[in-house]
Amino acid sequence: MLNKLPIGHTFTAELFLYEHTWFGLYKVFLTDERNKAMYQNILYGSNARNAKGQPQISGAQAVLSSEIKYCPICVSNDEETYGEVYVHREHQLSFLQLCPSHRVQLFSKCPTCMNSYGDTHSGHLLKEVACKWCGDALPSGEVELNLLYKMQIKLLDDLVFVRDNHMTLSVDTLYVKLMQLLFANNYITLRGELKKKEILSFIKGENAHFKIMGYDLLNIGIKYFRGCIFSRNSMVKFIPFYFLLAQLLSDSLKQLIESENTYAIEIPFGNGPWACLNRKCETYGLPRINHCARDVNNSSGVYSIKYYCDNCKHVSRMKGEVTSVYKMKKTDNIQLAINEIQVARQQVAAVSSTNFEDRREEKRMAMIKLLTGRTYRTRTELRKQAQYLFSWLMHYDKEWLVLRIPPEIYHSKKKLDFSAIDQELQQKIREAAESIPSDYHLPIRRGTIISKLSKLYSNRFKQYYRDKLPLAVLELDKYVETTQEYLIRSIPRYYLRISARYSNGMTVNQFKNKATGTYYQKGNEEVDEHIRVFLSERGKLI
Repeated sequence: MLNKLPIGHTFTAELFLYEHTWFGLYKVFLTDERNKAMYQNILYGSNARNAKGQPQISGAQAVLSSEIKYCPICVSNDEETYGEVYVHREHQLSFLQLCPSHRVQLFSKCPTCMNSYGDTHSGHLLKEVACKWCGDALPSGEVELNLLYKMQIKLLDDLVFVRDNHMTLSVDTLYVKLMQLLFANNYITLRGELKKKEILSFIKGENAHFKIMGYDLLNIGIKYFRGCIFSRNSMVKFIPFYFLLAQLLSDSLKQLIESENTYAIEIPFGNGPWACLNRKCETYGLPRINHCARDVNNSSGVYSIKYYCDNCKHVSRMKGEVTSVYKMKKTDNIQLAINEIQVARQQVAAVSSTNFEDRREEKRMAMIKLLTGRTYRTRTELRKQAQYLFSWLMHYDKEWLVLRIPPEIYHSKKKLDFSAIDQELQQKIREAAESIPSDYHLPIRRGTIISKLSKLYSNRFKQYYRDKLPLAVLELDKYVETTQEYLIRSIPRYYLRISARYSNGMTVNQFKNKATGTYYQKGNEEVDEHIRVFLSERGKLI
């Protein structure tokens, strides 16, 4: 389009995308990497766009309409002002049924002949105020502003706000705001986990709000939706859901974004120091312990902390009910809250520093004892022998551990001994082929034998057989049957089936007739000779 404009024009690709399409809306819901990829696809003619320049997002979650819609008054004003009809981007939303400026119904098809005014696939657009098929003018008439239309306009305002603020908003901003909103409404557990079932149950309870907008639960029952909900990489696929959720919980997404409120809970049992609760301890009642481990029960809402007294070795525990959520404005002492959070994080320690050193020394001695007992060739062998000990030291004392255990093996750099693998596969293929019974009812092909190998050997053969495993290929082909060889091997099996009917004997043709038609279709003189010899040896040949 830019190349077709007159020389000296000042239009840019960014101007077209951000001023004349809804790309700004999608940009906010895309990660930086996907945004760059989408931008390049649009610029260089990827199939991931339609005639209106929109990203191709179809289905119940689509924001943009699959049909081009027009407002009769806007069409008339465009022709009078500019001499031609324009497509207005505000009209191209899937849920919008009326023009927000003139309060008249939008039309994508002519009510008289039911032909579309425009086609998103071919790019044909309305060029005048009348239908090009039947010549009737677009119907007009102001509609009553009912609840449905009010909801549509409210959602439109939210979409426009996000689109026009694409330079300052991002998917991370939206994610944080939505998480704060869900936390304030008790849809995030005290451990920080999303209550997806409760969120979806709430949405189903507000089904009317969604259904009246034409989304009808947005396919939220499918497993894919539940798995991707609130994932930054997938938010662009469910744009209407987040807007409607924000409207249900915070009146509008615009209000949520502009809100300066954040939410927090009081730190249970404070930041310390705490006193040992052992009455026999010399330091009982003296607040001197600065490290604790915090926990919370999601179901009961009970917080707990425990801390270790290095004087009497006693572990003290305290429990309490959940603290209520409160709003905290940015104008408050936000730095104090940040400091409290940092202190709380420092307190998430299972034991005091003294006790940790003792425990680390205990783990080291256990590992040394294990290593002196036998030789481990790989870390995997060691991990299987002592899973918990290995994991603990790898997490808390990795630098010490890696100096004493076998080096890590990078499989991408590991060189395979294809000669040994070839010989081993040759033996495995021989064993697999010999395990197939002589009365096997199908021709023996390569896949028949490969399927009897373990996953490791079958994968290796499939990956390397073309140029790395000559012995294995030769061994495999020794057991692969032609159709004639299969027919010869099947003679005893078919004879057992039909011999009762021909107790006095049979001819070769009688055998072939009663066995299978394949003997006629694929057989040859060699097959007939084997049938003749087989019957003759049993005295059944006529």
